[in-house]
Amino acid sequence: MLIKSADDKESQIAILQNLLSHERVPAEKRQLIEREVRNLSVGIATERQAAFEIDFYAAPSKNLFVIHDLRLEIGGRVAQIDHLLMNRAFEVFVLETKTFSTGLSINDRGEFSTFYEGKEMGIPSPVEQNARHISVLKDAFKEIGLPKRLGITLQPSFNSVVLVSPKAIINRPKLASSDASIIKLDQFFSWYHKKMDGLTLKDTVGILKICSSDTIKNLGEKLLSLHKPNRVDYIKRFDLGSALLSKEQVEPAYAEQKTSTASTVLKRKEETEYFCANCKSSIATVVAKFCWNNKSRFGGKAYCRVCQAKM
Repeated sequence: MLIKSADDKESQIAILQNLLSHERVPAEKRQLIEREVRNLSVGIATERQAAFEIDFYAAPSKNLFVIHDLRLEIGGRVAQIDHLLMNRAFEVFVLETKTFSTGLSINDRGEFSTFYEGKEMGIPSPVEQNARHISVLKDAFKEIGLPKRLGITLQPSFNSVVLVSPKAIINRPKLASSDASIIKLDQFFSWYHKKMDGLTLKDTVGILKICSSDTIKNLGEKLLSLHKPNRVDYIKRFDLGSALLSKEQVEPAYAEQKTSTASTVLKRKEETEYFCANCKSSIATVVAKFCWNNKSRFGGKAYCRVCQAKM
């Protein structure tokens, strides 16, 4: 059963492309923004494929519950969970999606590296990253309250999984313990069913942990109530404030020219025809139309590029 679908991240691409169209963005910043667009586009494609694979099997099920893109802020700590699955056996699967299109290598000590322009480079462990997410998730469960049976509070079992692109080449270590659960996303549900088939529910604790569909659904909805969407401030990330807020204007080619051409007059009229709903600065028609075409994000109001990026 689907509790929350994946977020539409195309608006982030739109914001970055909008910044790229701004004439005041310096060349060195433009390169960083272009790289961000490329990385974000690849990540979106992988997460979209993962969401499709998960929803294909889990969405019709009454025994498996799915939350995509869950962001929690608990006790000053943040967890951005790509995909969360819960089943009636109170098994919780926290899935971290990674692309690694150039390949992934894991050594016997559980250290990760990937490849960039033919060179191997170390990267932070996605397994440790997911462990931090689970730590915050445990606090979230404490906050919403866990179900009880016969006066005993039921405790979920947490499973960390790193999903990688089916096209990724994975060099795995000899020690299985260092491999953790690094799974290609098209093989996840085969792995999931084998794991669940291997669990024994004959002991008393196992039987007590079996919950109704309504109980797990209710827990998922309570978790969703703690969701806090992330708003990326790209102006701050790329340190563009001083550049975009500059009042300097481009001087005409000939300072002695007193009269404006018809095209210049039309352009100036266009730039002062609309005003930002927030800072009241004049904006061009094309900027205003961008906001109107994204009514769900801007509420039908027009904003300048600087204010758009902060929303």
